[in-house]
Amino acid sequence: MCSRYTLTDLKALLALVEATGLGVDIDLDVLPARYNVAPTRRMPVILRDGETRGAAMRFGLTLPARNPAEKPLLVANARAETLLIRQGFRDATQRRRCLVPADGFYEWEKQGRVRLPHYFALKNRAAFFFAGLWEPATDTTPTSFAIVTTTPNTLLRPIHDRMPVMLGPNSGPAWLGDSPLEPARLAQLCRPLPAERMTGWRVDPRVNIARYEAADCVAPV
Repeated sequence: MCSRYTLTDLKALLALVEATGLGVDIDLDVLPARYNVAPTRRMPVILRDGETRGAAMRFGLTLPARNPAEKPLLVANARAETLLIRQGFRDATQRRRCLVPADGFYEWEKQGRVRLPHYFALKNRAAFFFAGLWEPATDTTPTSFAIVTTTPNTLLRPIHDRMPVMLGPNSGPAWLGDSPLEPARLAQLCRPLPAERMTGWRVDPRVNIARYEAADCVAPV
């Protein structure tokens, strides 16, 4: 899964957006550096709904409860393997694919009852996009997004059994859209990023606290 991420280097984000050639404006003057993005935070995404544009959305899609006695589910991730099967994601996969800018993310290693956080980024520390899905606002929920996950590469595999789908300036525009993609193309775009392009390290367990946000979140321990 990927329920925490970072967006700290705003100049790298601007370079990434320019490299896509999408012509999207993101107001960096009002975008603070984020070191511990958790579900319910409002974050920038890039979408196409007739036109390509940037928007601020809540992190986490609301799915209907499985039965009337339960509350609706707030879901941060969507599994790539079931995008066209699971009812809650099928329409968004076909019509509402978005790009979620980031420059790193956290995953947790389980050691007994202890959860040890690790931080992962590109080796060159450049910004990238998560493959995302978005849903419009309703009477009870805001416009929101989820991050698509896939099987882990060899760097992530010892830590976790999932990793986010990471896209660059070439694959990002291919994912973005409001019209269906062939299943084979979806599968191709959702492949795990090669491990040799990434790096990762242990970070302080204070990252486990969703409300904690400071530059030392990503410092190695």
